[in-house]
Amino acid sequence: MLKNQPDKERTALANFHSKRSYVSWAKHVYLYGELDHAEMRMKIYERAKGMCEVCPVPHFVDWNDGEWSHEQKTYGGKRCDGLCCGKWACKPGHRKYRHNGRSF
Repeated sequence: MLKNQPDKERTALANFHSKRSYVSWAKHVYLYGELDHAEMRMKIYERAKGMCEVCPVPHFVDWNDGEWSHEQKTYGGKRCDGLCCGKWACKPGHRKYRHNGRSF
């Protein structure tokens, strides 16, 4: 069994809005739909207390100016959207430290 396959019990407990979102056997989260993504973005922002988590010197980043940075690239071709792999980031820091200066 692949570690990124859905764990039905954990997924049910997560109360996702989208039927496609799930928690894997490895406890990583894979989200679909705007509501599930919006809720996770808020959780990441609240955990960070608005502080940039990717720059060497932490600094406050407003909700409207910050971005959700994925730390882990992929698990079996899918990117974990959970708190374990998500960081709150300022836009310049996100590009510099997570995307080698690339814009998107």
